[in-house]
Amino acid sequence: MNIVGYVREAPGRGQSETAFAQSEQIRRWALDTGNRIVATCQDHGSGAPDDRPGYRAMIDLVRSGSADAVVVASLDALSPDKIVQEIMLVDIRLGGATVIATNDDDLAILADASDDHARLVVRDVVAQVAAYRDAFGLSGSDGHTVATSGTDDVRPDDDDGRNVVVELIAPTG
Repeated sequence: MNIVGYVREAPGRGQSETAFAQSEQIRRWALDTGNRIVATCQDHGSGAPDDRPGYRAMIDLVRSGSADAVVVASLDALSPDKIVQEIMLVDIRLGGATVIATNDDDLAILADASDDHARLVVRDVVAQVAAYRDAFGLSGSDGHTVATSGTDDVRPDDDDGRNVVVELIAPTG
């Protein structure tokens, strides 16, 4: 199996594992299980939530089909926040990859989080958002046209190949 390792050195001194230690755990896991590391993506914790070029590179590798799984030393590498972790896990899985942790406790969470009510709620909310977006074609990749102003008719293609007429009416008064 082709894997991508993901490591993140968290900001501050709260994290017990350095990026190097995380990389070594992933390398040892791959060696012990006979899997092949195709890349290791790394982020340095700047504290800014959108400063994650390593995560973006990892997601791109997953979406391109270059990796069957993403391996992390612990789920804290994704985020110390359970909610953010769950959202990131969904993104990785939607990209077509399995998520594996080298930490036994985190591996158990990935397999079954039935005892963790916060994770269950987040998973349910994320699933409901995805179902809503799919039901109403809000994914942005389905060819629907979104108009934001004006009074022109917009004719996006419907999923059945039919045309839908939307007449935008300018607000009055």
